[in-house]
Amino acid sequence: MNSLLEISGNFGETLAFGGQVVLIGIATVFAVLGLLWAFLTVFKIVFHDMPNKRVAEVSPQVQVAQELPTTDDYTSDDEEIVAVIAAAIAMAESESNGAKFRVVSFVRK
Repeated sequence: MNSLLEISGNFGETLAFGGQVVLIGIATVFAVLGLLWAFLTVFKIVFHDMPNKRVAEVSPQVQVAQELPTTDDYTSDDEEIVAVIAAAIAMAESESNGAKFRVVSFVRK
């Protein structure tokens, strides 16, 4: 009978110690989560206006690009497009063969 009381006494102490470990572990996890939440909140406050500053810096360039007049006078001919594509193909083929190809002049009609 004495051995049964000793076992239950040790079991109770072991259970109490296990409960303490579990509570300390849960408290540690929530403390770390709280710190992460605080850091993210601080980062949000500090870096929240940065995208707005970038947009403000970029917006004058965008406005200039929007204010440029469109060139409707220039109409591209199919012959010009074919000539440019043919020149690009000839240059690519000459680079692979080792021959040199150079565009010397452009004539616009």
